[in-house]
Amino acid sequence: MLNKNGMKSLRNLLLFAIISVFLLHTDSAFAQTNGALFDSGTNFLNALSQLLTSTWARIIGIIAVAILGFLYMLGRVSMQITIAVIAGIILVFGAPAIVDSIHGSLG
Repeated sequence: MLNKNGMKSLRNLLLFAIISVFLLHTDSAFAQTNGALFDSGTNFLNALSQLLTSTWARIIGIIAVAILGFLYMLGRVSMQITIAVIAGIILVFGAPAIVDSIHGSLG
């Protein structure tokens, strides 16, 4: 049974692991043929967008849902946290469709 400090350190460790995966992951999206990644803001933002919705993000989402399932079975997580994580996953992977829908209705 974890106390508040134990849960906080576990959460910080999980956050550190997720950020490390994103920072250390090399992807072909970063290999620009016409210049460096930071030559223009567009190249950087395109690479960031691809990184945040790539296969690695999908794997992290699957792991997060699986962990939530185990914690829910053990009675160690609240519905509020479960709904927040699932809503976050929906927003991350639905972001392109949401923005395209809004852009299409305004343009």
